[in-house]
Amino acid sequence: MCAPLANEEKQGAFEKFHPVETKRASEAIFEQVKNLIMRGELKPGDRLPSERNMMELFHRSRPTVREALRMLERSGYIRTIPGSNGAVVLKPNNKLLENSLKDALMVGHISLADISEYRRSSEVTTVIWAVHRRTEEDIQAMEQYLADMKNSIDDYETFISMDSHFHGLLAAASQNKVSVIFNRAFSKVNQAFMKDKLLSLPPEEKHAMACRVQAMHEAIFEAVRDQDEERAKEAMLVHMNAFSLDLQ
Repeated sequence: MCAPLANEEKQGAFEKFHPVETKRASEAIFEQVKNLIMRGELKPGDRLPSERNMMELFHRSRPTVREALRMLERSGYIRTIPGSNGAVVLKPNNKLLENSLKDALMVGHISLADISEYRRSSEVTTVIWAVHRRTEEDIQAMEQYLADMKNSIDDYETFISMDSHFHGLLAAASQNKVSVIFNRAFSKVNQAFMKDKLLSLPPEEKHAMACRVQAMHEAIFEAVRDQDEERAKEAMLVHMNAFSLDLQ
């Protein structure tokens, strides 16, 4: 039986690679390969050219090519196999979408007003889903998490991180995968806004703001636990409005 010609069939895609003329060459190589994968010109199971061939295609050194391959692997686009001739393209997954959204948010100079407007709508919808779909395991996880948050209320770095994760637990309770992905993508941006504001305040105001956030989370949790849709919507709107006002 003849060997498959998969690598030869992909030469058309590889011909779209072009030499990199930039000081940040590994990032440029990363972008070129990622774009071919995202457009479907390189498919799951396809192999990239060998390191030596990529060095020739991009006119770059082996360390630069290897760094680009490490970036692609860390981002979930490829898998390198020691001793093999070329890395393997992976099937796109939620992590790729999450990273793409996160990158767009982090470099897109998105305003607090835009984020607040989006969150006001998305978080209310998410909490309504959570009211009707949450399990007893979700309730136990949120209850324990809020207790841990309360114990960390004056450890502001930890508290900020836990604030975002509480919203992640609500998204998980909503049983909607898109909500989970978008929540994760937004969490780092939300944390950055909250950190800038909270850490700039004097100690008494830091503590007061953290206490307000904790109280709002507890009100949201109690409404979800009691499966009270109206209370949950109202509690989340109060929280989202406070998010906008507190971070101005």
